[in-house]
Amino acid sequence: MVKTAKTGVYYNLLEDGDKVFYFSYNDINDNKKKKWVKVGKYSDGIREINAFNLRAEQLSKMLHGEDITVIATKKKKEIVTFDDLAQTYFKDMSSTSSRMSRYNIHIKDIIGNKDIHKITKETIEKLLTDVKATNKSNQPLSTQPLSNQTLKSIKELISTIYNHSIKKHGLEIVNPCIAVKSYKIDNDRQRYLSLAEIKQLKKVIKDNFLVSLFIDLSLQTGGRFETILHIQKKDINLASGTVTLKNLKTKSTYTGYLQKEFLASMKEYLQSLNINDYVVSFEDAHDTKLTQRQIQHRIKPLLDKLFNKGLDTKDAKNRTVIHTFRHTFASHLAINGVPIYTIKELMNHAKIEQTFRYAKLSPENGKDAIQGLYR
Repeated sequence: MVKTAKTGVYYNLLEDGDKVFYFSYNDINDNKKKKWVKVGKYSDGIREINAFNLRAEQLSKMLHGEDITVIATKKKKEIVTFDDLAQTYFKDMSSTSSRMSRYNIHIKDIIGNKDIHKITKETIEKLLTDVKATNKSNQPLSTQPLSNQTLKSIKELISTIYNHSIKKHGLEIVNPCIAVKSYKIDNDRQRYLSLAEIKQLKKVIKDNFLVSLFIDLSLQTGGRFETILHIQKKDINLASGTVTLKNLKTKSTYTGYLQKEFLASMKEYLQSLNINDYVVSFEDAHDTKLTQRQIQHRIKPLLDKLFNKGLDTKDAKNRTVIHTFRHTFASHLAINGVPIYTIKELMNHAKIEQTFRYAKLSPENGKDAIQGLYR
């Protein structure tokens, strides 16, 4: 224990160079027994003056029979951690597994147990820097730096968790993410399939009903991977040629359109399904939603063989993957002159900036445009 220049204030030097401050006093209510009170660490913002002021407060309250250490203990129990806010957010919003996974992988271990009032702009920036450096991820390319889009999503999740408690639960605090820099996202148009490539792919898969069904639904709606897997018989309206699509991120739905020829070819198959059956499903288990892995291992080898020869496995911009079907849908809408705001609605983009990569304007209606795609 090292004595400081402040009366009754001491510190212990830890192995990592940090300091833990204490103050001592003679308790007049306990036969003047010497008491020691731990105040906190230097790394947590505690300084000699804090310990000195607390000692003075204790001496003052002791004269009135009060004990500041009891108050301090009570306050310690009432500390709100960032994980407290996160769990409240996930419970209130019934959040998707992907968001919870992102929190558990990238955020929880770093700031989950921190007092929300001690998390600063610098804390968030350091978290993002460390995450980018270590790529703490479940992705197979573990040595590949995380994309700015992923880092942006991590920052936005932290900010969303703070804002939820501020807006919905009256938390009085300034969101530390406000001053954190935004990550620049490469908004250049991504890889999409040409008409010749679509015909080539369809020729290869024509005898595989499950794969053909998934790809047709993807190319005609632009739905995200999990959105396509969630389509049930009840979501398809043969009369109107529409399909109700689920946005799993926002827990909302939006409308897609299907080509007449496709619907005609699907009519008999749909009639064989029960109302709650999944459209993309195994023949003997239509009531069970497929996993992404079950589709991925059927389609990825085909895409690699047809379109990814010679491309580096890290070349995400040019490789053809399942998400390429979504880019193909939007790109061909633009090629056909569909207005940018119509494309935004058909893609179910939250912001128009996400759609600008496909920007071309046209007076055509989006529903009509679907019928002419890939012809």
